[in-house]
Formats: sequence, structure tokens, C-alpha cells
Amino acid sequence: MTAPVNQQEQEWLARITPWVAAHQEQLIADLTEWIAIPSVSRADQALPGAPFGPQCANVLTHALELAGEAGFRTEQHDGYAGSIIYGEYKHDIGLISHLDVVPAGDNWTYPPFSLTRRDDFLIGRGVADNKGPAILNLYLLKLIRDLNIPLHHNLRILYGLAEETTMADLRWYAEHGPVPRLSLVTDGKFPVNFAQKGQISFTLQIPSAGLLARLRAGNASNSVPARANLALDITATPELKKKIAALHGPAAGKVSLHKTDTGAALLVAEGKAGHAAFPDNTLNAAPLLLSALTELQLLPAHEHQLANALVQLFASPFGEGAGLAINDAPSGRLTLNAGFWQSEAEGSLSIHADIRYPVTAEGAAIIARLQQQLARLHSDIQLQATWRDVAPFYWPENDPVLTLLQHSWNEVSGRSDAPYAMGGVTHSKVLPRAITFGPGYVRTRENSPNFLPEGHGLPHGADESLHLPTLFNALPVYLLALIRLDRYLHDHDITEAE
Repeated sequence: MTAPVNQQEQEWLARITPWVAAHQEQLIADLTEWIAIPSVSRADQALPGAPFGPQCANVLTHALELAGEAGFRTEQHDGYAGSIIYGEYKHDIGLISHLDVVPAGDNWTYPPFSLTRRDDFLIGRGVADNKGPAILNLYLLKLIRDLNIPLHHNLRILYGLAEETTMADLRWYAEHGPVPRLSLVTDGKFPVNFAQKGQISFTLQIPSAGLLARLRAGNASNSVPARANLALDITATPELKKKIAALHGPAAGKVSLHKTDTGAALLVAEGKAGHAAFPDNTLNAAPLLLSALTELQLLPAHEHQLANALVQLFASPFGEGAGLAINDAPSGRLTLNAGFWQSEAEGSLSIHADIRYPVTAEGAAIIARLQQQLARLHSDIQLQATWRDVAPFYWPENDPVLTLLQHSWNEVSGRSDAPYAMGGVTHSKVLPRAITFGPGYVRTRENSPNFLPEGHGLPHGADESLHLPTLFNALPVYLLALIRLDRYLHDHDITEAE
């Protein structure tokens, strides 16, 4: 299973570069159409046959029609997901990705739902997470067919539509099938992922928030908000502007004064957006704004106390202020993000938040610790009972399938990486025997766009970008891995991890 690349494999791998040259422009043209569909998963807009709203149904129909035109079999799974199948065998190997995206958010330099191409980069919402990898799966099937590579399994692409929300898409599919013997989830980074933290999605409710009911920030619990604002009942004066410029706490240099239509003061904080699971190099704008309000003494006593409590809870993305500073050796530190701040009832403030917790911890224990801290900080901050826990994913590092995938990556890349754990959550959590394996990449100077503002270009952030050469470099990795995985599953009659 750890043999070097043989002559036949080398011949197939050598044919990939000219194949990519002949198909790259068509892939980009097809992806342009997918990006133009704002497929934010909306269960609240469900229709018959479209449980995640019309836009998700639209993008899935478009993708399946494209695959059908290319000569592949397709299946619709009651609107929860769609399949593209290559082969006429009894069992499947899955290629799992998703076509839903997080909301666009603010501060884009380029239009989020119109694919922009600049040099070797593509920019648009979902281009990296996960429509770029999703369309690469389709072209991978075309490549394997064109190279006439013999296999013992069907290759089944599964496109989900609710990965960014509840994962109800492949939860449904896992119950109704057919579930592949083993699947590769193409919604992470290389090399191979063996552990994913647990995820808790929860909402804090402050029924009587006073002025804080006006706070607005973010659009999704799993995205770090780059901008927050709050309108006050005072006039925007030069004196207030000077006080803001003199801030010396966490908000120093990050808060500005604007005017509403009535001339009232509007305070705006600027942070750095990103994915909740990867908070390094991000900065949540909402706690910044709250810290500015308290330092400037602009709030009544009740709201001042609330603001201090919320700053303590959410200023750190690693849960220190919430009493949740835990970590473990396999998966690292807990992360905490308050991603969406809004008022859902008159005078109230709702905060939709996200926790990624280590694989050796338990969600119920995390919630119990959070409730204890809330009681200590402020009795008005209430945890809604409808919190959701997605348990951790763990696949033993010494498993032969993981070794096979890891070795395939190392052979093609020339590296000697080890499997990794992450805070990101993929469909590996809900689909049996599914391992997350690429095609994302560690950001370097060469594969990062130097023409974007600082903090832009990341998944879930403004100007989400994709480096084309790096995406296409995933094809030989997947090709070798699938050839070897197909052979291994054929030789070992397994239907689950050994």
C-alpha cells in the first residue's frame, strides 16, 4: 500500500497536464455559471422538492444538467442532494462536496456572485468553499473516463446543499442512500484529515438590551464579522470624533464615527473576516465596537454592564472569557465565535454563535460550562434551548485507508506530511465512512492574491479566492488515490473502517 508510483500510474499521471490545458477554460466557464447562483441554504424558504430554498435547487439542477450533457448518469435525491455516477458496478466510491455557500457579507472589492478572474486567481463567493472543488470532481470523472482507467467501483459524486448550515442534506442521504463503501470529502485541505472538532451552534438572547438592540454585525454564526455598527441617540459632533480617535483600548484605530440620516452618531467598527473554525488572523468587529462604547462611557448603566459581559465572553476566539479554554493533543484548542448579531424582537439582541471543541470533549459538558459562566457574568444573557451539537469526527491515524491516502499525497507532492486534525466541519461528520481529503492548501506567498486588501481572500470572508494552478494540482493526487483506493477496496471486502 506504500509502494512507489508504478509505470502504469506514471503514464496516467503524465497525461494530466495536457488534459488540463485542453479543459481549463471550459471548467472556468462552467464555474462562472455556478458562482452566479447565490445558493445560500435557506430551510425557511423550503418548497416541495427544494428543502433548502429555490436558489439551492437551482444550482443543483444546473450542476446535474451539466453532468448529464457530459454523458454521466445523474440522480436527484428529493432535493436534499444530487448524484453524478460514472461506472456500472455494484458498489460506489464517493466524492463528496457541497453547492451551498455562506452569505456574501460585507467589504467585497469584487462582486461576490460574479466570477472574477485575475492572473491565476478566481474570486467569488463559494469559489473555494466549495464550488471550485465541486466542479473539479466533475472534471475528475471526465479525466478518468478520457484516460480509460479501469476501476472496480462506480465513482459517485454527491453534491449537498446544507453543509454550511445544519448538514440536513447528507444526514437525509445517509438514511436513504445508497451510501458509498468509502467516500472522499473534497472540502478540506491536503493531506488527509483524521479528526474534526465537535461543533456547537447556539444563540444567546438578551430580551431587554436597550441601546444594544441596535447592534448589527455579521450574517452567519460560522463567519467572523468584519464590520459592526450601532446608532446612538446623540449627535455626531467633532468632540465625539476626537474621543474616538483617542481610544487606547482594543478598539483603538478600528472605530470610526458616521452620521445617520437624522444626524445621529453611528459608530462603526472594522475587524477582519474569516472562518469561525480558523480564527488566527481574524478579528471580530462586534466586541471591538462594544469595548469602544464602554471606554467612551456612551451607554446607560445597564447596557454598560451588558457590553462588558459580552466583551469578556467574545473578545477571545479561544473561549477564555467564556470559561471554555480547553484543548487536547489530537485536535488543539477550542474556538468560539459570535458571528451574527441582530434584533429579532423589539428591544432585544440575539447573538448567533459557534463553538468548535476538541475531539476528546463532550458537547453537553461544554454547554454546562458556558451556562455557569453566563450566570456569573450577567443574568440577562440567556442561552436559548435550541442549541445544536455535531459530535466530533475521528478516524484512527494508523488506519490502512488513511495510510493509503496519505502516501498518495506524499508521492505526488514530494512531501512527507502527516494526517491532520482541524476545527472545520465537513460532511465527514454525517456520512458514514467519509474521509476529508483536500483539495485546499496552506496559503503561501505564491498562491495568495497580493492585490487584495489585508484579510481578504479567505473562505467565508470578503473576496473569497481560489488559486487555479493549486486547484488543478489536486487532480494527480485524486487520480492516484482513487486508483489505489479502488484496488484496495476490491482486494479487501470492507464496508467500514478497519
